[in-house]
Amino acid sequence: MKRQLGFLGLWLVFAVAAQASEPWTLERALDYALAHNPDARLAQQRIAAAQAGLEQADATFWPQLQVQSSYTRTDNPMMVFGDILAQRAYNYSSPPNFNNLPDVDDLNARGIVTLPLYAGGQNVANRRAALADAAAARQDSAAIRNELGFEVSRAFYTVLKTREFILAAQAAVNAFSTNLDVAQNRLAGGTLLKSDVLDLEVRLAQSREDLARARSANTLAQRALRNLLGIEDGAFTVADSAPNVRAPGLGDFSHRPELAAAHERERAAQAQLRGAKSGYLPRVSAFGSLDYDYGWVTQGDGKSYSAGLMAQWNLWDGFSTRAKTRKAEASLAAAREQDRKLRLALEFEVEQARLNLDTANERLAVTGKSVEQAEESASLTRNRFAQGLALSTQLIDAETALVAARVHRAEAESDRCIAIAALRKALALPQLDSQTSSQ
Repeated sequence: MKRQLGFLGLWLVFAVAAQASEPWTLERALDYALAHNPDARLAQQRIAAAQAGLEQADATFWPQLQVQSSYTRTDNPMMVFGDILAQRAYNYSSPPNFNNLPDVDDLNARGIVTLPLYAGGQNVANRRAALADAAAARQDSAAIRNELGFEVSRAFYTVLKTREFILAAQAAVNAFSTNLDVAQNRLAGGTLLKSDVLDLEVRLAQSREDLARARSANTLAQRALRNLLGIEDGAFTVADSAPNVRAPGLGDFSHRPELAAAHERERAAQAQLRGAKSGYLPRVSAFGSLDYDYGWVTQGDGKSYSAGLMAQWNLWDGFSTRAKTRKAEASLAAAREQDRKLRLALEFEVEQARLNLDTANERLAVTGKSVEQAEESASLTRNRFAQGLALSTQLIDAETALVAARVHRAEAESDRCIAIAALRKALALPQLDSQTSSQ
């Protein structure tokens, strides 16, 4: 049995280690970020807080029960006489001297029930506002998930782009190293000047510097992706490829959660305005209480109750209700303007995303041909340089043009993927088709 438990423990250790070393694909990164990113978790806490606010608003419709207890000792005539009556200790056969009453004590226990019957509509308005706030919090969470999905996708594509930069820089280092060997052979044969060899050495050093910068950029890109996933330490390896994501066709931004959240906040502002106006209306509530009094001086105890209705109407509150109403009206107008501003911003975001995608597609077509041409030009120039038919400056220009073409190609590929991700985010679509059911 111990041996089986030992094998099971080893298996669990290996399973955890294997999962930790598993490369992070885009699918895995998106799912993990939605569960562990701090912004996503904060959104869940805001939903919980809004739900608690709704429960608090619901509490105003329930009866309120209070229990009170007090102990007093006094020789105040009014209070003494009241305590004697409450304790059912008054002796009619020998009435006390009201001008010289003794001090008495009283232990009072009281239970109080209050029930609001009508509050001018304030309680109903507060509940509607709380419902709208809770709905807005849920939509805010959906908006954060939508934004987070795009940011994770962009960070993932940036990691892949910087890897292409590393490959381009490494290829340049290899090419200039080979060219330098050829140049040194030609220098030894007397067919090349020393200054040409020095130019190639300088360019090789620059290409190695470019390689170091590309590796640094890749490290920073991976760090940014880790932060989005909420991973603080441990091994972290990003997959070498991303799934092919289709560009969305026709669509609008009417399903954006930001719009839904703005609508809910407008509803909350309307309810708050209704609640502010409730100060002009009367309030009615019911109440009831049970009392028990006991006194050690009189050795008497007694029970009593009271019940009734209470109506209140503020005829003058120093313009407080008017000020609250104006404030609520301004908040409602601001919510409506915020909704209009949001619509304009989202419309611009969708249009910008479509234009960026069109531009990225055009750049991708152009850079593809540029890489082919630059590779062919560099190959021809290397051969001519080896034969002594090309200058070192021509070789450097050809190699530099090839590196630039490869970098531009990598940027165009990454920018197209990011443009698709931005358009899907602008249309409130999941970043991957496989996430449709989960988002």
